[in-house]
Amino acid sequence: MASNAAGARKRQAGGERQPQALPRPGVLPQTLARGAIPSLDGIRAVSVAIVFFAHAGLSDAIAGGFGVTIFFFLSGFLITTLFIREWRDTGRIHIGKFYVRRFLRLSPPLFFTLGLGYLLVWLGFADGEFDTLAVLSQFFYFHNYYLAAYPDAGSVVVGLQPLWSLSVEEHFYLLFPLIFLLFTRGKVGVVHILALLVAIVAWRYVRWQVLLDTEWTIYISTDTRFDSILFGCLLALLERDGAAGRILPADNRRMTVVLCGALLVLALSILARDLTFRSTLRYTVQGAALMVVFHYAVTRPDYWLFRPLNLGWVKTIGLYSYSIYLAHYVIIRILQKHGWFEGDAALFIAAAAIISIGYAAFLWHVIEAIPRRLRHRFA
Repeated sequence: MASNAAGARKRQAGGERQPQALPRPGVLPQTLARGAIPSLDGIRAVSVAIVFFAHAGLSDAIAGGFGVTIFFFLSGFLITTLFIREWRDTGRIHIGKFYVRRFLRLSPPLFFTLGLGYLLVWLGFADGEFDTLAVLSQFFYFHNYYLAAYPDAGSVVVGLQPLWSLSVEEHFYLLFPLIFLLFTRGKVGVVHILALLVAIVAWRYVRWQVLLDTEWTIYISTDTRFDSILFGCLLALLERDGAAGRILPADNRRMTVVLCGALLVLALSILARDLTFRSTLRYTVQGAALMVVFHYAVTRPDYWLFRPLNLGWVKTIGLYSYSIYLAHYVIIRILQKHGWFEGDAALFIAAAAIISIGYAAFLWHVIEAIPRRLRHRFA
């Protein structure tokens, strides 16, 4: 008993340092503290537009993969910001409710689109081929590794290949809440996030140079693309106590210079043709540059470059973006299969866009209405 008491006194005196939980964040930037985050719906709209136009026949001029990278970054930033809010307001993170919200958000549009796509293939209206493993990979979110293992296989419905990215996000949702819990307890810090980002780009080099993986495999694998989401998480953590605001200038003149520099870096990363760079360092460069763009987009939505992102119709497209992403390529491939609007590229793109937006609006207002109300109960 005496030795235990002495040990306790020694620890109290500083002889043994016990891990301490981090204090809850104080004042978040005003635009991040409550409610909808400015510009995010507009950024979603831009991202899905990039992917759509690339798939609609403009891939030589538009890098569709960059649109997916933006989606990844946005997902990490948003989820981490919501975690920070919950931690600030309640002192805890309810992981169970988080997973329920994710299921209610992602699954209804996905399952409806998959079912409709399978029906169209069965009727002969859409191209595709049924494969049990492919179907399971789509429902249970390992379609990216299915496509990596069977690169010549289809996605059951021609046009559902973009579902690989949902697998990456779902794997992220399984892992990051645990990382964030460790962060709140002071066992993981920003330096550990940075170390993980370095480890991932190093792993890409190993897979490219040593294991001789293809650019496509590295592009779709969770273990090589996780950092595209993690960069968004890092920005949210830096916004937590204003660190991002202290690092990046706030006055308009210097902000414009830094922002233009980040946009130039993004453009050069897209234009670069070197295969080693494209499969390794490209995602790191883009993630770092997107941190600058996102910081200003959400904290300075009044800046002329970001005002269009907050227009009503642009935000509406952003709300529909998930369902547009799910269905647009199937719609494009069906139009191509039947030769509709063939010979008029502008009319073809317009028709595909209208059908995609109309389908997404139906899902948002009909299929997602009840799950959306249920999701709010778990907020």
